[in-house]
Amino acid sequence: MDVKKIYPSHFLQNNSAFRHSKLVLPFFHSHSRGQEQYLQQIKTGQSYYLEAFGHKIFLVMVEELRQSLQVSNLLVTEEITWTELVAILDRYARSRFVKKLILTLETTATNEAWLLSQGFQKQGNGYEKELVYHTGLVLGGGGARGAYEIGVWQALKELEISLPIVTGTSVGALNGGLVLVGDVDEAKQLWLDLSTDQVLQFPQAAESITSLTTLLQQMRSLTVTALRENGASTEPLNQIIQNALDGEKMQASPSELYICTTHLPDFEERVVHFDKDHPEESQAWLIASASFYPAMRAKEIEGEYYMDGGYRNNLPVDVALQQGATECILVDVKGPGFVKRWEPSLAVAELPLHSPWTLGSFLVFDRERSRINYHLGYQETMKYFGRYSGFWYTFAENHVFQDKWQQFCRALRKAQSPLWQVIKEPSFWQKLSKEYQKEVSFETAGQAFAELAGVLLNVAPDAVYQEADFILALKAAYEALASPVTGALSMAEWLHLYRERLVLWSDGRQFIYWLNSFQNDLAPTKPLLDLTPVKAVAGAFLAKIVKELSQDK
Repeated sequence: MDVKKIYPSHFLQNNSAFRHSKLVLPFFHSHSRGQEQYLQQIKTGQSYYLEAFGHKIFLVMVEELRQSLQVSNLLVTEEITWTELVAILDRYARSRFVKKLILTLETTATNEAWLLSQGFQKQGNGYEKELVYHTGLVLGGGGARGAYEIGVWQALKELEISLPIVTGTSVGALNGGLVLVGDVDEAKQLWLDLSTDQVLQFPQAAESITSLTTLLQQMRSLTVTALRENGASTEPLNQIIQNALDGEKMQASPSELYICTTHLPDFEERVVHFDKDHPEESQAWLIASASFYPAMRAKEIEGEYYMDGGYRNNLPVDVALQQGATECILVDVKGPGFVKRWEPSLAVAELPLHSPWTLGSFLVFDRERSRINYHLGYQETMKYFGRYSGFWYTFAENHVFQDKWQQFCRALRKAQSPLWQVIKEPSFWQKLSKEYQKEVSFETAGQAFAELAGVLLNVAPDAVYQEADFILALKAAYEALASPVTGALSMAEWLHLYRERLVLWSDGRQFIYWLNSFQNDLAPTKPLLDLTPVKAVAGAFLAKIVKELSQDK
């Protein structure tokens, strides 16, 4: 289910699909009136476009966080039954975890009887439906990236979202055990205290890794140990789990945990229900699910051997569905493993949570990286629910950099700058969306360019920024040419760092070139502008922001 806000720059009145859209539910007396009202509401920020199960839907809605989703207009482009349409709205509302779905409309007695049969009640000038939840939290495998999942859990607790079903693979299973304990502060502290030498037993397990050389030495030592001893010992991990899992608290938990493991030697998936009445016996299955063989020793249970569940099911959505989940919160930390395909269902709402940032090595447990990942998980969840905004970064307010972007564009247009000609090209917006990794409209471009500048300048992603604070962070990063994310880097992150430092025309160097050029008022050359249009506009935009900051002082 894909939902996006519609802005004036989408020029929806020229869109063929919208022009042929029709009312299904009687929000207005005519299709044309419904279209007129939808276009008017674009300016208020209440118009959205939704694609689901082959249907294209234009709707006007207002969401009150965790309370209600109110729909006051809805047009569709193709034939759809009332039953299917209401099911799609119900599914979307449950993905937002609101208490009520409200349809603001007046209708006939016959239609009212049908709405009442679907669980709606007449209230004021519309109809309300109380939503019922049976939510599954799906925690994927990813080793040392697991602090991200604890950050997600922290946010869900603050939002008071109950989790009767928890499924987990590998580190997701371990974190699922912590969810049963129910103390998110202790779980957070556990992750913030973890280092590789506390989890795995091999000669060069280090407390911290600050260079590629150290990383390679540690990986070499782990590989040699794995080959010599049929996997590194997980005894340190076992001790951590025994100390962290409080049996009495687990017995009192309203959640049920289901663990995915892989049986040896046939590589068959085995799903185990964690027995809260006998937690000490069930803890062995947590170790089994997280035993990333051959790097880690397989776990023996009752004469049989088991290893990491990620080999067969790294994101166990199907397990949650089998247990009757009507909503699935999918936390994917992109660990190695096999992710099963599943067909979306009208009956089950999905809330996918993952970070655009890489989260470090899955085998290197680093305290600083865990701290960052915890914050990324927390912030990503809160952004989904509208508490914060942003994509790569997290902002405390909405519509950041919008005014500055419009002022920037007005100045370019007035000066007939070559940059303005670039911005007007449709292909430019395709390139920008590709580099930003999310669709960008004219209205959101200021935030997109500011965030891209942050990525290219290695601004830390774990803080919650005000617009003014982010500008200062950009300026400081440019002046210092900051290093990437602090904490242990993965192999891919080290290679990216070396590419940025050694390749003459890397992404970062392109951006710095344009930023320096515009700060020194150098006119852009068309061939170079055509070659790197997104970096050029980003550099010009940041140069203007930094200049304004200096003038304000």
